[in-house]
Amino acid sequence: MIDYIKGKIAEKKPTAVVVEVGGFGIKVNIPISTSEVIGDTGDNIKLHTFISIKNEELNLYGFATEKEKELFKKLVKVPGIGNKTALGILSEITVDNFENSIMEEDLVTLTSIHGIGPKTAKRILFELKEEIKTTLRTRETSPIEKDAVGALVSLGFKATKSRELIEKVLKEKQIETIEDLIKEALKKV
Repeated sequence: MIDYIKGKIAEKKPTAVVVEVGGFGIKVNIPISTSEVIGDTGDNIKLHTFISIKNEELNLYGFATEKEKELFKKLVKVPGIGNKTALGILSEITVDNFENSIMEEDLVTLTSIHGIGPKTAKRILFELKEEIKTTLRTRETSPIEKDAVGALVSLGFKATKSRELIEKVLKEKQIETIEDLIKEALKKV
């Protein structure tokens, strides 16, 4: 219905923002991860949106990226996961780390998210694993990245943390060898 909203930030809180559009102030619920990157009061923004209508109440949810919006939509389809819990998940973990936790069946990471217990984590794994596996196939990693993540895991790092460090290094620098990639990742610890 409303794919995105573009306007000026009239008010900003950690989990909600009022966007002024054509003289109207529209409240948009957002995860903390979005709040951290959208700017401050007076800045122009564009949020990818999702509308929820429950119990005759209309709520608009906004996200800095399309990936966040898509994960939110997947999460609210899981039985027992409501809009508030889905926002909480996106506030505490990045989309990439969440997807990796699902693929690795990492219940420790999932249950470390506020409001997610062992039963809910298992339900999320069961409901989303195949869908996320399909999504991740389109984003393959290079052999050097896989080897570097494996090396960090063998040094005692969690797989999700290892992947996060490697991705951070590759965003900042062009690296040719696995040795240099691992050295740079260890500097980030």
